[in-house]
Amino acid sequence: MPLLHHVLLGFLLILLYLRTPTSSTATDTVSPGRALVGSDRLVSNNSKFALGFFKPGNESYTNHNSYLGIWFNKVPKLTPLWTANGNNPVVDPTSPELAISSDGNLAILDHATKSIIWSTHANITTKDTIAILLNNGNLVLRSSSNSSIIFWQSFDYLTDTLFPGAKIGWDKVTGLNRRLVSRKNSIDQAPGIYSLELGLNGDGHLLWNSTIAYWSSGQWNSRYFGLTPEMTGTLMPNFTFVHNDQEVWWNNETAIMHAGIDVFGRGLVATWLEESQEWLIYYRQPEVHCDVYAICGPFTICDDNKDPFCNCMKGFYVRSPKDWELDDRTGGCIRNTPLSCGSRTDRTGLTDKFYPVQSIRLPHTAENANVATSADECSQACLSNCSCTAYSYGKGGCSVWHDELYNVKQLSDSSSDGNGGVLYIRLAARELQSLEMKKSGKITGVAIGASTDFGMAKILGREFSRAMTTMRGTIGYLAPEWISGTVVTSKVDVYSYGMVLFEIISGRRNSSHENFRDGDYSFFFPMQAARKLLDGDVGSLVDASLEGGVNLVEVERACKIACWCIQDNEFDRPTMGEVVQSLEGLLELDMPPLPRLLNAITGGSHPVTPQYFDSL
Repeated sequence: MPLLHHVLLGFLLILLYLRTPTSSTATDTVSPGRALVGSDRLVSNNSKFALGFFKPGNESYTNHNSYLGIWFNKVPKLTPLWTANGNNPVVDPTSPELAISSDGNLAILDHATKSIIWSTHANITTKDTIAILLNNGNLVLRSSSNSSIIFWQSFDYLTDTLFPGAKIGWDKVTGLNRRLVSRKNSIDQAPGIYSLELGLNGDGHLLWNSTIAYWSSGQWNSRYFGLTPEMTGTLMPNFTFVHNDQEVWWNNETAIMHAGIDVFGRGLVATWLEESQEWLIYYRQPEVHCDVYAICGPFTICDDNKDPFCNCMKGFYVRSPKDWELDDRTGGCIRNTPLSCGSRTDRTGLTDKFYPVQSIRLPHTAENANVATSADECSQACLSNCSCTAYSYGKGGCSVWHDELYNVKQLSDSSSDGNGGVLYIRLAARELQSLEMKKSGKITGVAIGASTDFGMAKILGREFSRAMTTMRGTIGYLAPEWISGTVVTSKVDVYSYGMVLFEIISGRRNSSHENFRDGDYSFFFPMQAARKLLDGDVGSLVDASLEGGVNLVEVERACKIACWCIQDNEFDRPTMGEVVQSLEGLLELDMPPLPRLLNAITGGSHPVTPQYFDSL
């Protein structure tokens, strides 16, 4: 009886084996009747590449989506190089199957929904097809009887990685554009917004939304692309470039490399280090995040000196916190409070206002408003259009921006970026009121405190002059009467206080190197402030470290006081008592004229008002 039991059990196991689909775990081929199921894998003949279903994730995020992909077989850290169904993941990770469909195409089947998730959609001329993972990582669908008849190959539909031997570029005959496209984020394998493409003229570009180029490789010079001399290094050999009437393409035949475009829109080349079990990235362009176009999305400010480098503008909040956690910030930010467009007045009877952001790279989509000849007119020009979201007024006149603001970057004080300036962002009046309540008094409080320290001229006399000269050693801190030898009064303290007040406003010394570039005194801050005050552009003067967190009414008041304090004629200067009253808002001051002496020293072109001559 036991013997019969064992025979029957063995017979049942044989029948079960015959009814179970044969897996392709130990092969490089999918053929009719031989599918890739569940956790099975295809492995290339040289064992370098593997193909299978994978589920990206990390310690803090669990993913329920499965994708068909190709990766390095011997690299323990899963690094997807190609993904078939990025836009259509399989939700049930236990049900996907890769098989040859009835029409001869390669397809991903979802047994849970009884549907085709993805297909090669090739024009098959025979049903006798197989899919093979080649030694270079290329997945090809071809005739089983003739290896030269290829109906489809993954190298024509790359995702974010350039395989050894694969091409980037155009087939000018068929119009096929082989390019690399970033993934949406570290989990979602859907195509992102950035791409690496080769133009028809032969130079490579990193593009945002396939429209705006933010990096270029330069032209091929027979050895490397002109702007990427790193290609000649020992770590990146064996590059090929072809440019003729039929096609233009470039590839890298070095099999140890991982070359592609990351989720942040930066091109990279990396190699695997066995010792540390990590990828070593030794080439990346652009070098910093904020040089990638619109990396933070709309209504954000990118700052490479901060962590995180993306932050919402004042008055805005993150559109999708979940995406930001997964390194996809391209969704940007949205308003806390809607603008009061249409009637230009909200229910509280207040019009929209502007919030200044200083020392930033202005968005490139500016529209010139030539009708505006002052900062105030520029502001009104923006307010008169409901789609206008920001303006800037500077040497180039009035610039306005409509709809979403992209690619705003924080610049350092010493930045040489010629596109830097002050951007006035349009906010709802209620939003700006809330911000101003938080920032009110920052400059006024410090300025009033500093005013109590001035009175030394009465005590020290001309010895105070020599002390100040030794301390400062440059123009502008001493009243003209100290130098001319005329009678010294308490108004010399007022002059010096005015100079210190300028330093409080700017956050740096008037004698700093930024103010004297190559001996050019035209950048002397007090005169810049006096001129911008007349132009109505005081927002650009404030200490950038305050990040716009000041009340512009207070800034204008402080600038007026400082400019009155440094008038050439001591009788035009206020008393320190009047200074304190003005700072407290108890005494209103008229617009001050430009100080004639400093205007002449700094090479000013602004006319000196008749009021100044009348005061002499």
